[in-house]
Amino acid sequence: MSTPSSAIRRKLLTLFAAAFALRLAATVGLHATFLAPGTTPWQWGHEPACIAQALLDGRGFADPWGHGTGVTAWLTPPYPLLLAFAMKLGGGVTPTTAWIVAVLHALASAGTAVALVRLGGDIGHARAGRLAGWLFALYPIALANSAQVIWDTTLVALALTLVFSLVLRSTPSSASVATAGLGYGGLLFLNPAPVSLAPAFAWFIGCRSGLRGAALFLACASAVTLPWMLRNALSVGNFSLRPNLGVELRIGNHDRATGYPEPFKYHPSHVEAELYLYLRSGEAEYCAANARRALAWIRAHPAQFLELSIRRSSQFWIGEPPPLDPRTSAGKSAARDPSSWIKFVSYALVGALGIIALGGLRLTRDMRILLVASLLCFGSPYYVTCVSERYRFPLDPLLVLLAAALLVQWRERRTARP
Repeated sequence: MSTPSSAIRRKLLTLFAAAFALRLAATVGLHATFLAPGTTPWQWGHEPACIAQALLDGRGFADPWGHGTGVTAWLTPPYPLLLAFAMKLGGGVTPTTAWIVAVLHALASAGTAVALVRLGGDIGHARAGRLAGWLFALYPIALANSAQVIWDTTLVALALTLVFSLVLRSTPSSASVATAGLGYGGLLFLNPAPVSLAPAFAWFIGCRSGLRGAALFLACASAVTLPWMLRNALSVGNFSLRPNLGVELRIGNHDRATGYPEPFKYHPSHVEAELYLYLRSGEAEYCAANARRALAWIRAHPAQFLELSIRRSSQFWIGEPPPLDPRTSAGKSAARDPSSWIKFVSYALVGALGIIALGGLRLTRDMRILLVASLLCFGSPYYVTCVSERYRFPLDPLLVLLAAALLVQWRERRTARP
C-alpha cells in the first residue's frame, strides 16, 4: 500500500513525463530541429548562438551578431554557455545540436509544469496548482517556445516560477531570506529582465522579515550579479548586467514605430550604418547614444509615445488579433494562419483570466499586493520599448496558475449552491 507522499510523487512524475513527451512531440511536429542544417549561428540562434560560436572559437564572450565586433556585454553568460555546450557536442549548428537544445528546453518546460503544483500550494490554492500543472503541460505557447525558440525564454519561465516559490515560502529566518535572494540573483544572471520585480519582492520580504530582511534579500541577489557587472565595467565600460536598454528604447520609438520589435530599422544586427556607429563608438557609448536619441524623440512626440505605449501594453497582455497583425509566416498572413489564431486565443485568454483572478481570488493582502505589483512591474520596460509574445512568457506560468485558481473557485461556488 502506497503512502500519500509516494502517491504524490507518482502524480508529479506522470505530469512531468506527459509534459516532456508533448514537448518532444511538438519539436518533431513543428519541424524545429530541421531548421539547423546549412544555417549560420545567427540564422539559427541569433545573439546567443553567435556568442556561443565565439566562445567555441576561443574569442571569448564576444561578437553577438557574427560580424567580428569584439568583446560584449549584450547578454548574460548562462544561455550562450548552454548553446556553446550543445554546439560542442553536436559539432556546430547541426540537427544534433538542435535536438540537444530541444531536449533541455523540454526538460525545463516540463519542470515548470511541476513547479506550478508547488506554487499553487504556496498561494493557498493547492487544487488549482494541480490543475495549472496540467494546463501548462498543454499550453500551446509553452509547447511552441520549448520547440521553436532558440532563446532563454523557457529557462527564465522555470527560474521565475521557482523564485516566486522561494519568496512566498520565505520566513523571518536569515537562511530563508538569503536563499530567496540568491535564487533571485541567479534569475537575474540568467536574464536581467526580472530586475523590475526587485521592489515587489523586497517589499514582500520586508513585510515578513523587516527592513533587515529586505536588505539581506537584495544583498544576496547583488552578490550573485556583482561579478558580471564588474566584468562589464572593465571590459566594455558599463557597470550593468546588460547595457542595451537604450537600443531597445530606440528601436521601439521613432516615426515609423508600430510597437513590435523592428531591428531592421535601428539595430546593428540588421543596419550597416548602425553597425558602423557601434564599432566606432564602442558598445557602452553606442547604447547610451541610442538612449539619448530615443529620449529626444519621445520629448518631441509625447502624444505618439503615449499611443505607442498604450498599444504595447495591450499587445503585452492580450496580444494582437490576427486580422490586425501585420506579420506573416511562410508567406501567409496571420489572419489566414490557424497557428496564429491558436496562439492569440491562448495568449489572450491566459492574460485576461490571470488579471481577473487578481481581483476575485481568495488571497492574503500581502500576497495580493505582491502578485499585482509583480504583474505590473514585469511588463513596465516593454510598455515603453517594444513587445513580442515571448517577452511575457516568463510570467505565463503564474498567469496560468491564477487562471486555474479562478476556474477552481468558480467551480466550487457553483457546486456549493443548492
